[in-house]
Amino acid sequence: MKVTIIGGGAAGCFAAANLKRLSPSLEVTVLEAGRKPLAKVAVTGGGRCNLTNTFDSISDLREAYPRGDKLMRRLFTVFGPEETRRWFENEGVRLVEQDDGCIFPTSQDAMEIVRTLESLMRRLGVGVRTSFRIREILPEGSGYRVVPTGGESVLTDVVAVMTGGGPSSFLSPLGIEIIPPVPSLFTFNIDDALLKERMGLVIPETVLSIPGTKFRSSGTLLITDWGLSGPAALKLSSYAARYLHENGYRAPLSVQWLGGMDLEGIRMQLDALQASHPRKLAASVHPVEIPSRLWAFLLGRSGFRPDQRWGETGTKGMNRLADTLYADRYRIEGRCAFKEEFVTCGGVALAAVSPKTLECKTRPGLFFAGEALDIDAITGGFNLQAAWTTGFIAAMGMSEYCKKTVSLSYDGQK
Repeated sequence: MKVTIIGGGAAGCFAAANLKRLSPSLEVTVLEAGRKPLAKVAVTGGGRCNLTNTFDSISDLREAYPRGDKLMRRLFTVFGPEETRRWFENEGVRLVEQDDGCIFPTSQDAMEIVRTLESLMRRLGVGVRTSFRIREILPEGSGYRVVPTGGESVLTDVVAVMTGGGPSSFLSPLGIEIIPPVPSLFTFNIDDALLKERMGLVIPETVLSIPGTKFRSSGTLLITDWGLSGPAALKLSSYAARYLHENGYRAPLSVQWLGGMDLEGIRMQLDALQASHPRKLAASVHPVEIPSRLWAFLLGRSGFRPDQRWGETGTKGMNRLADTLYADRYRIEGRCAFKEEFVTCGGVALAAVSPKTLECKTRPGLFFAGEALDIDAITGGFNLQAAWTTGFIAAMGMSEYCKKTVSLSYDGQK
């Protein structure tokens, strides 16, 4: 039997290799639109490849997967982060775990992962065709015909769609529900010249939120020449992806500069600074978590004079400063793509696939995995983990489907 996998990214190549191991007699071919497979894997993690995550900091999968957490929870019981680590280690890839839970190859080279998968596919006999752009997929007989934008079409018994960025219009003839893809990992444009003058500053513990909504994130924040970046901003963009898209990437933004500390705690810390250093300039003594250049900026936003001493600060001034540290308000005025690691939310609706095999409920022999599904995650190796997990589950599903099909054909011939 012939199996055609559309998409030569992480999910597609991982599925192809595992499918050939499960069912060596199958003819498995990967069709990739680009000039080479695994191009995105080669640049992920800044070229180091954040392969997966320990998930130690995740108490609820919704924190990592804003869309698809329930399905991922189920699939992890079969193939999760631990299975991923063992799989790559068994292929000779040594792994290292960072303090933040991110897991990389010890070589810190994404190409080691690319070479591992490419070499395995060659050894197992997986075919790879590049520069193959899909125009449409049509049902034909008991299988499917994959029609390219140019050249000869491919007739196959089973087809798996594992394209990045959500599947395009080539699925239209099959009548499958598609959630429109929109960007889900990006940084924020902030139109504040004084803030952007602090570019390069890193604040280790912050909390970001969009006032009037439940969207909230925490983590390190980076001030850039266009606005705000870093894990806190990227997580918030993921959580609020559809909301921000619907609002033209314009929305209010609240920043808690001292992490999860409440307003009372902030005021107590400021009172202690005032009591201990009444004769010193307010600009020269500040919470250790806040860089001095940022502190001077926040004092200005709170109405402090550059020469103002702690002892000259009245109750109103202290309240204004506490409010600034607790809920500093800005406005998002657009988005910037996060380097090459562009991720979208949206894709094939999860209700359209079997949660056990990732086979389409209405089209037997049609499977989905990776970004083709409406699953996406925050940064930290979680998106690649979704690719490995869904690719493996789809491979298992395709293997079982082909075995049943062959068995039914054999029974029918007796």
